[in-house]
Amino acid sequence: MKRLWMMGLLMLGWCQFAFALTLEVGMLTQVAGDVSIATSSGGKHPGIAFLKVAVGDKLTLGKDTRVQIVYFDTSHQELWKGPGQVEINAGEGHSQTLKAEVKKLPPLVARQLIKTPASGQHGATGMVTVRSLSSDTIESLEKQYQEFKTTAAADDTTPEVFLMTGLLEMKEYEQATSVLNGFRAKLSANPALAAVVDHFDPLVKQATTAGP
Repeated sequence: MKRLWMMGLLMLGWCQFAFALTLEVGMLTQVAGDVSIATSSGGKHPGIAFLKVAVGDKLTLGKDTRVQIVYFDTSHQELWKGPGQVEINAGEGHSQTLKAEVKKLPPLVARQLIKTPASGQHGATGMVTVRSLSSDTIESLEKQYQEFKTTAAADDTTPEVFLMTGLLEMKEYEQATSVLNGFRAKLSANPALAAVVDHFDPLVKQATTAGP
């Protein structure tokens, strides 16, 4: 009996360890160039914007590649420039050859980005369940967005991702559509917004069609 109890504890420990290795700890908020990801579970796929990453994932950046990562727990934002390789740790990335530009984001921003849906997902089915909203009204969300925008780099679209994720979470689809139209009008001045529009436009349309 004691042996079975010890084996049970050992299996529980291994399950917790495996879960920790696959837990999503961050998101690629911007990608420019060629990126491939070798996952901790042994898979391999391209690195694209708005993809969430887990501990142990390894990113291979091609020449002249730029990848921006936000970590949910630490609120760290890293900008990596290739060529080289970056391994994802719990709250930061590690590289033998590259050095990241690191910035601390407001914690509420990182908490909101956790809920950014992947392509093909919307509403409650596409977001991590969180007990409360980072913002309780459109007005407070837009105020937070404007405050965040003043501290972000001109070509950093993380504030726009923050805003769109909040609007989807609130199910404010009409406002989300209006905001996306505003982003489209700014594409010539800020081409980086194209990735935000391309990602969120089908999500908003899908959510609007699906209804509550």
